Amino acid sequence: MPAEPGIFKSPLDRDISKLPECPIYDFLRQKIIERGMDKTDKPWVVDTSTGTTVYFKDIDPHSRNVGSALTRLGFKHRDILYFVTYETSVLYLIQLGVWRIGGGARGGFQGEAPEEFARQMIEAKARFVLVDKETYPKMLEAVKLLSWPVSIISFDDVGNPDVVLVKSLIEDDGTALPEKVNIKPKEDVICIPNTSGSTGLPKGVCHTHFGFTTLNFDPRAIDVFKLPFMTPMSNYAVGSFMVTTSSLYYGSTVFHLGRFQKENYFELMVKNKPGNVLMYPFVANWFARCDDIGKYDLSFLKLISIVGSVLDPTTAQLINQKLPGAKIVLFYGMSEMINISNTQLDTLENEIAHDKIATKENQGELCVTSGKLVPYVVAKILDVNTGNTLGPNERGELYVKSPMLMKGYLREGHEMPVIENVTEDGFFKTGDIAFFDENSNIYILERTSFLFKYYMFIVSPTEIETCIKQHPDVLEVGVVDIPNPECTSVARAFIRKKPNSKCTEADLVKFVADRLPEHKQLHGGVQFVDKLPESKGNKLDRIALKKMALDK
Repeated sequence: MPAEPGIFKSPLDRDISKLPECPIYDFLRQKIIERGMDKTDKPWVVDTSTGTTVYFKDIDPHSRNVGSALTRLGFKHRDILYFVTYETSVLYLIQLGVWRIGGGARGGFQGEAPEEFARQMIEAKARFVLVDKETYPKMLEAVKLLSWPVSIISFDDVGNPDVVLVKSLIEDDGTALPEKVNIKPKEDVICIPNTSGSTGLPKGVCHTHFGFTTLNFDPRAIDVFKLPFMTPMSNYAVGSFMVTTSSLYYGSTVFHLGRFQKENYFELMVKNKPGNVLMYPFVANWFARCDDIGKYDLSFLKLISIVGSVLDPTTAQLINQKLPGAKIVLFYGMSEMINISNTQLDTLENEIAHDKIATKENQGELCVTSGKLVPYVVAKILDVNTGNTLGPNERGELYVKSPMLMKGYLREGHEMPVIENVTEDGFFKTGDIAFFDENSNIYILERTSFLFKYYMFIVSPTEIETCIKQHPDVLEVGVVDIPNPECTSVARAFIRKKPNSKCTEADLVKFVADRLPEHKQLHGGVQFVDKLPESKGNKLDRIALKKMALDK
């Protein structure tokens, strides 16, 4: 139970004053040395698309060389390196070099227009950009939109002698690395991940050295990273920076999917044999229902870590049935708050069976927990209408407080990051509807921005999707609201069903009607699709789905 009424804390309650204030690279380098990894041939990051590998023994000397070379190019303390690339191994090495000289990194989605690249670079005041042969042409257009000169660095030879090659950075002699950089861990920004853009343009979220030191300081908080793991995370998202630091902390190997493709996913998994795979729920939904899962020996898989959004009970059950030897661990965090909770903490005192992910019925809905709060996080639930603090099993908006909270958002015209949605006492308004149970497990239900009204009732698209996923003929589903003059909005489902399925719209409408109350039914009907739109962060793209619904 929480120590104070309405305040929930981690079972690993820690003293924040004991957190070290030091540059993140110094903190991680010390861990590498303590674990005896600094002189080993063990792979650190493997780009599964190209096979390019960075080894632990090369981290310190090569990041030194990169920092030195960037310094020769004029990169200074608090400069930002902007990158748009599909590369996912040497990129991490370059970021370490940037951190060593007091800089930060911001990446962009490779498919953006040049104008969006330019907008993000203007926000970050970036004077250095990193590209590859595929992203170089659009970046060339983007830099023309800026009012200052930009140094371009490329992984590949693009036929321009003015472009600096990454190879030359690594081959630098390291002598220009500054002897002393006055890094202020609580102020200096090391990374600016982009939000998913699910509610508009991606926002640049500024995180400091101190925030990522906090993330990794307690060895029990994210110990799933002890195992070698495979990840599909976008290299510009907050999870990617989490992967960088946590893999170094634990000395584990990362198999990074430069491009997630369903066609070769199983082959890459079998080839690399990770003990842990990180999945977005959108991927897990496909994975659990894929017939190919039974064609491969996946006995090496010990953990499946779900990140980025909420997993529905049916998908969790299907994975447990097909892979009984793999334990599912759910993580909850966001771009603005690096890490909030995970279900691994449920096993700190009592190991639970693989199929015992905590679920709880709340207001007639079966909900899957996102575990317990990680160290240095406190939270509360507030009523969305009155603002009153709520107790266990009461739904409201989640507020969280931690040193892992962002420094603020980048805003053009502002010298410093702009902090938003933070109360006077330091709690961040997440925008997520949630509740805690009587054992302090958190359950994330829905984004407040995705909720809609049917007459006077509040409806959650995720709850309807969870119901539809129980149908044996459904592979994927997305639900959005459609404006209706009589009842405000109605729900429509976009469904990808199994090949050769004879399931009809009427069948699915009835399936939902038999299981959910009137206001949660598919009054807007069903539309069958060959594919559901995915966002830049590999989540269901609800903006695109809503446009599809309105354009019909």
